[in-house]
Amino acid sequence: MYLGYVVAWLFAVQSNQLIGIDDRFAQAMSQFGEFFAIVSPALWFFATVSLIRTSLARALVLALGLAVLFPFPLFFGVSAQ
Repeated sequence: MYLGYVVAWLFAVQSNQLIGIDDRFAQAMSQFGEFFAIVSPALWFFATVSLIRTSLARALVLALGLAVLFPFPLFFGVSAQ
């Protein structure tokens, strides 16, 4: 499921490119955010598996991650103002 989220965030970032950012700092921060949006499901999964020992707590944290990391921009889109 988390691998699917990584792929979904990759598609969401590629399909919702913001055009017209002239500031280099804003461009860098946008790319930084895009990178972490793509890798955050994998980071959540590996951190949960490696840090939480009890199976019930692990299942709860993984379920929470599925809700928190859902790729909303892929389904609802993003528009620049």
